[in-house]
Amino acid sequence: MNGLRAAKYAVRAASVVLSLLIILIVAGPIVGAVSPQLMSQQKPLGIGLEIRSVQSQLQFFSSGSTINGTHEIAVPAFNNWPLSGSASLSLALIVNGSTLYQTQPASVHLGAFRSGVINVSMDISPSLVNQLQGQNVSVGGSMSLSEGQFWTITVNLAQQ
Repeated sequence: MNGLRAAKYAVRAASVVLSLLIILIVAGPIVGAVSPQLMSQQKPLGIGLEIRSVQSQLQFFSSGSTINGTHEIAVPAFNNWPLSGSASLSLALIVNGSTLYQTQPASVHLGAFRSGVINVSMDISPSLVNQLQGQNVSVGGSMSLSEGQFWTITVNLAQQ
């Protein structure tokens, strides 16, 4: 009878440990993607990108400077979680609901409790500049967050 009781407690303990491990694996990227929008804390939890930094780097569209050419956009990435993960970002220029230009996805691998930067390169040709002139241009794209081989979340970014 004592062996059966010990086995019962061992199964319960293993179940609790397995549940905590699943929560740790699944919750990290989700918390990282959501926490910057919900909290104003300095260090959000999980894996994520600081998407708000993109808009300030797109000032070349409205500043009267030369639009054509290559523009590098640096987006901070963070992993405030005990498991390693990756983040990727692709930006798009949208006019009247149609995507006129999309960058190649850029990504960064982040170890546990590490930060980094994703460098997205926008190469705007003179012909694209002609298509964009006088148009209301929105910026959209997609962001992917993943945690090892466990899973990946891809989010379409709202057009701004």
